[in-house]
Amino acid sequence: MKNLFALSLLLGVLPAFAAAPKCQTQTIGQHTSKICITEVPFQHDYYTLSVDNAVILSAPDDYIENVSLTHTIPEDAGIEFPLSNQGTPIVTMQGGCVPVSDKQTTGSKTVRVEVARVCSFKWGNEQIVKDLRFSFE
Repeated sequence: MKNLFALSLLLGVLPAFAAAPKCQTQTIGQHTSKICITEVPFQHDYYTLSVDNAVILSAPDDYIENVSLTHTIPEDAGIEFPLSNQGTPIVTMQGGCVPVSDKQTTGSKTVRVEVARVCSFKWGNEQIVKDLRFSFE
């Protein structure tokens, strides 16, 4: 519950002028994942990962490239995400949304510009997002 409260605070600090989120959904096996990017002009973009309609994480672009979350399942666990129950006492979610850059020439200078992000995540042994590409204009 405290994570949900922290997430609501984080999302609440996004300015009112943030653009509508860009979302993509992907189904792998029996699980459906959705990644949404909320872009805020002249600030960080925020990435939110939901699996089976449950928000799992939200992070700014600087920290979404290489994510590793570890959960130790208590022996008396009453409420667990179905994907956490993989027969081991510890489950790790790993992955991220890595930047894709292209070279662009401006005058006599060549610079690298981020043109996309490609997202992949695994929850324990289960692939939940694979090569989901967000292209930027």
